[in-house]
Amino acid sequence: MTPKRAAPKRTTRLNPGATSNLNQAPSTTTTTVTNAQLQAMIDQGVNVALAARDANRTGDDSHTSGTGVRRTERVTRECTYQDFMKY
Repeated sequence: MTPKRAAPKRTTRLNPGATSNLNQAPSTTTTTVTNAQLQAMIDQGVNVALAARDANRTGDDSHTSGTGVRRTERVTRECTYQDFMKY
């Protein structure tokens, strides 16, 4: 007994009128990108992201918790062992 073959899957083309021969693969447009161009696009995206981050920080050491409430910055002071034991 031979196994039954599944019916072929139907596919749709993005632009069905592009080719008149159904056996011919649809044409696609390709663009080559050099490594330098790719790196420039990556750098541009990184620069945009960093600029957005800097705009959100507003240059004030960012003591905000993200909720809009500003946290107080604690003053750093020397602490000895005796001071530590007091608390």
